[in-house]
Order: sequence, then C-alpha cells, then structure tokens
Amino acid sequence: MEYIQAGQIIRELRKRRGMSQEELCEGLCEPPTMSKIEKGRQYPSKKLLDALFVRLQDHVELQVPLSAEEFNRARIEREIFSRLANRDYDVSDLAEQYRACSASMNKHEQQFYLLTLAVQHGQTGADRSAALRELEDAIRLTIPKYKVGSVIDSAILTSVEFVILNNIAINLWFLQERDTAIEIMEQLYNILNSYDMDREEYARRLPPVTFNLSMWLGIKESYAQSLYIADKGIQCCMQYGKYSALADLLYNKGFTLFCLGKNDEGRDVMRRAFMLMYASGNKKSFDAFKGDMIKTFGDDVWADLKGNTIPDEMQ
Repeated sequence: MEYIQAGQIIRELRKRRGMSQEELCEGLCEPPTMSKIEKGRQYPSKKLLDALFVRLQDHVELQVPLSAEEFNRARIEREIFSRLANRDYDVSDLAEQYRACSASMNKHEQQFYLLTLAVQHGQTGADRSAALRELEDAIRLTIPKYKVGSVIDSAILTSVEFVILNNIAINLWFLQERDTAIEIMEQLYNILNSYDMDREEYARRLPPVTFNLSMWLGIKESYAQSLYIADKGIQCCMQYGKYSALADLLYNKGFTLFCLGKNDEGRDVMRRAFMLMYASGNKKSFDAFKGDMIKTFGDDVWADLKGNTIPDEMQ
C-alpha cells in the first residue's frame, strides 16, 4: 500500500488554491522549510501543520508525533481556553507552566504565550496598553504585515489568531478607540460568515464575537444592527447548545429592546436571560447584568422585570 505524506497533501491543496509556497507559509515558516515539507524531507510540528491546513481552508486528520513538551503544552492550552470560556481570566499559573515545559518555544508557542500574558494584563484590567502591545506582537508573529485598524487580509485565521484579534478589539474598546474596535469585530464576524469552517469551531467563535459586537453597537445607538447581530448569536447558541453564551446574548437583545422603548418585549427577553443565568448557577454574570440593568433603567424597571419569576437567592 502506498501512503500519502503530509507534504504531498499540502502541495496538492496549495496548487488547488492557486497559492505559491511563499503565500502559504508567510508568517508561519520560511520558504525553504515549506519546500522541505512538501518534498517529504521535513515533517511539520502539529501547530504548523494545523496552521497550514487553516490557510488552505481544509483539514485532514493526520497522526502527528508529539514530543513530551508539545503534549504538555497542548494540555495546558486546552485548560487555558477552558478557563477563558468560563470568564476566569487569572491564568498566570498556567502561563508559567506553559513557559516552563521546555527551554525554548517555537513561533506558534510564543504566540500563545504572549496571548496568555495579554489576557492577564487586559481582561483583569491591570494594564490594557501593555496588553495591546503584547497582542500586536503576538499576531505579527504569524501575520507580519498586520497593523491595528487595517483590513485583515488573512481571510482564514487559526483559533489563536482569532482570539488574539478578538482581544485586540476588546482592549481598543476600553482604551476608547471604539470605532476601530467595532471595525475589527465586524471583520471577525464577516470572516465567520464567509467561509465554510468546521461547525464546532464556528459555534465556539461566533457567540463571543456577536456578544461584544451587539453590545458595542447598542452603546453606539445602532440599535437595528445590534438586534440583528444579537439574534444571529442567539440562533447559533440554540443550534449548537451554547447555553452559557445564550444568556449573555439574550441580555444584549433585551437591553436594546428597552432602549427602543419596546419594554414588554424587552422584559420577556431579559427574564429568559436571567433565568438561564440562575439555572446555570452563574451568579457572577447575574450580579453584573443586574447592576447594569439597575444603573441604566432604575430600580423600578428591575422590580417589574424580576416579578415573581426570579428566585430570591439570586436577587
């Protein structure tokens, strides 16, 4: 039996896409390395292989040998992403474990490590300017020509690149660069809806993008757009069972409806959001959104909203 090597698959997919080796590997590896990979003289690391398939808009399941360091780093990455998905941004312990796995890191590992540092500085509110610098350094490791505010010309992004750009937008928003933040988030939203990616990957990426974008558009009083984006996120959550993100998006939708004076509809949507937070035991989000609701619309609106439907222990 004749086996097809990874390099052969990459070369065939690259030619189908009409890409040169230089276009495919820009920011990922050097052209001589790409040539060796395609000729079967060098096997790519798991991270490089995944990044190449993302650029090629395809995915082939290949058994890739992992060193002990690569295996440990992959395990830590999964744990970090799990914490971030649950809004636990204190990942300093895991970042140190990640760095200590070996004496050196390849480009893709450096990129992920910079992301974890930026999360510490940005999402915890410690230093958003430092976080933005780290995120810019991280994204330029694999997209060298990227400049904040420029059009993202790399139409297909790896999971890490996508998270980096999402966090760049978030930090710009809090640094009052709000128009630029919205532009970046809109680009990410359009990328997600322009390409046929893995459905599970799509379901992970879309909810946080639609949550931030719908919230920011609402703050900018672009209410029709805010509702449209929130509904797209809600549809995704319902279809793929992303119920923790569903509560957040329902809150955004309800908030925007209140801003439009559609109080009865807004109240019904808000109640669903708060009941989902209660059902999932997410008191942190419950308290944060409750405070936001009272601050914006007052105690009377909250009293009417909660009625007899929200359990006392969550009030």
